[in-house]
Amino acid sequence: MIGELLGVAKEDIDLSGTENGLRISVDTPSRKYYKKLELTCEVDLERAKSTFKNGVLEVALKKKKEEKQKGRRLKID
Repeated sequence: MIGELLGVAKEDIDLSGTENGLRISVDTPSRKYYKKLELTCEVDLERAKSTFKNGVLEVALKKKKEEKQKGRRLKID
């Protein structure tokens, strides 16, 4: 995800996320911005990376690996 936040300092950006969404907000006297994004798949927040340079915020998210459920033998009575 890439977003332009011109005229904003990195310290003024509040970036948070869940497995299913991302929230970006800025609340300064000169700028007010809020965006909530729903993601199409679950992401691994531990592997998320973000950079902010020249007014451009870039957030890289990795898909969460699906845990394959192992089959289990069931007892028949």
